[in-house]
Amino acid sequence: MTDQARLDRRTERERLARKEAESLLEIKSRELYEVNQALAEKEANTRSILEAISDGILTYTPDGIIQTSNRAARELFQTEGESLEGCSISKLFPDAGFIGVSVEPHTNITQVVTGRRSDTDSFPCEVKLSSMALGGVWVPIITVRDITQQKLAQEQIRRLAYYDSLSGLPNRTLFQDRSVMAMNSASRHQELAALMFLDLDRFKRINDTLGHGTGDLLLRQISERLKSIVRCYDSVAAVDNEEYGPVLARLGGDEFTLLFQRIRNSNDVARKGQRILEGLRRPIVIKGRQMVITASIGIALFPEDGEDFEMLLRNADTAMYQAKKTGRDQAMFYSTSMNKEALRVLGLEQDLHQALAQGEFEVHYQPKISIKTRRLVGAEALIRWRHPQRGLISPGEFLPVAEDTGQIGPISDWVLIQVCQQIRQWLDKGLKPVQISVNISNQQFNSGRLLDTVRQVLAETGLESRYLELELTESIVMENAQQAVETLNQFREIGISLSIDDFGTGYSSMSYLKRLSVDKLKIDRSFIRDIASGSEEEAIIRAIIALAQSLRLRVIAEGVETEEQMRHLQQEGCDEVQGFLFSPAIEGDAFESLLK
Repeated sequence: MTDQARLDRRTERERLARKEAESLLEIKSRELYEVNQALAEKEANTRSILEAISDGILTYTPDGIIQTSNRAARELFQTEGESLEGCSISKLFPDAGFIGVSVEPHTNITQVVTGRRSDTDSFPCEVKLSSMALGGVWVPIITVRDITQQKLAQEQIRRLAYYDSLSGLPNRTLFQDRSVMAMNSASRHQELAALMFLDLDRFKRINDTLGHGTGDLLLRQISERLKSIVRCYDSVAAVDNEEYGPVLARLGGDEFTLLFQRIRNSNDVARKGQRILEGLRRPIVIKGRQMVITASIGIALFPEDGEDFEMLLRNADTAMYQAKKTGRDQAMFYSTSMNKEALRVLGLEQDLHQALAQGEFEVHYQPKISIKTRRLVGAEALIRWRHPQRGLISPGEFLPVAEDTGQIGPISDWVLIQVCQQIRQWLDKGLKPVQISVNISNQQFNSGRLLDTVRQVLAETGLESRYLELELTESIVMENAQQAVETLNQFREIGISLSIDDFGTGYSSMSYLKRLSVDKLKIDRSFIRDIASGSEEEAIIRAIIALAQSLRLRVIAEGVETEEQMRHLQQEGCDEVQGFLFSPAIEGDAFESLLK
């Protein structure tokens, strides 16, 4: 083969090789294009998925520079239209503890941190740190979610669970929790703590007369005033991360509790109690009406008056009731004798629930005597309780318990029925008719059904209304004077005699007194005791009798025990008397003998 032939063959081989190489290159280019297209499509799909996820997604480099972010992340940090890429992750999460943490396979960290949109705008968020393998390197991925609404809901639930909705003060649950912590701290440091139980005086009267809306407004103002009073003690000192400031709470109704820690002695507590009482006495204006509110406070000391919360609260409550019983508007420390009294009252309260059903009550009658003739002209019906174990119990002992427990209404109705039935029996026996007076309780008078009850009893017994007299205390009448005028006029229309009991112990408006359809004023026994000694009581009695005479009312004096008292009353022009000088309250059979 010639050299030319060999050259041509080699050239052909080279041409074929080039053609094959070009063909392979075309195939590889096409394959690479397809791969790139697939990768681009896959990346686009991945980006679309990331953009559609509602949680924010961020990836960042080991030195904390954000590499990628999705739409939710940009919206969350309010950078829509701008890029988060290149921003430092610590700028978005300044207090995140995962910054600088090297990620590994299966990294899974969740934290609640503060997200920062700007220097003035931050929000609570939940972040989850995980990892993803990328090019042989584990890249950190952050999933972030705004939990502002969740936090608000949690706070709302917490407030409902631990705070009183009316006053915004801690409720019993939170107060108990703080008190237990305080008592544990006091035990560790061998210190005293004091629990005060505060109850507003006569708050029910405000609710009943002015309405619950006014009562709620008053409770809010009282709460704010108590806050301001105790704020001066709020020098919170921390020892071992414990707080020692006072805790104020509203248990419900008009009941508040206060806890004071690091107490030096009982005098220290007494001064705090007096400051609270003085602060509450300042007038409060509600709907243009000025009110003066007082409170009764019971104080129990930890640990001597109770080593647990329930006992301490119960004993403070007992002391508070004793403060009310002895005059109100005062602070009183708990004592063991109070506990004995509380147990006695509790026993009475429990027995009272059965007393009416078991027929343990009796009606006794105290004669009323004409001063001029010294003859029997009537009687006052007085209830007595013949307890199967304790014997005869006076009304002064059990009626306050009946009032506190709401049982006074049914008991008072029972007395009214018994008296009318008894008068009917005496009349049927042909005995001389006299007028019998029945005491009306506050609950009875304000029930709105007293007039119907009286009408029904008179109809059932066939008793004429002139034989029945109703006695109402001055405080009941003046509690809602306008309503009293209307109610008493209705009784007058059906022929019922009316008298104001305990006159002089309350406050009567002359403008209302002259409009009241009453027949008699009854002078309280507290004025009779020293009438013969030339004291102020004698001047008060003289003024009451003169007032009654000017209004053409009869006057009755109760609690007359001596002839000297009788003589003074006669000289002043009193009409009738009742008291031990003539007779105590006696049983129905004994009074029947007097009628005979």
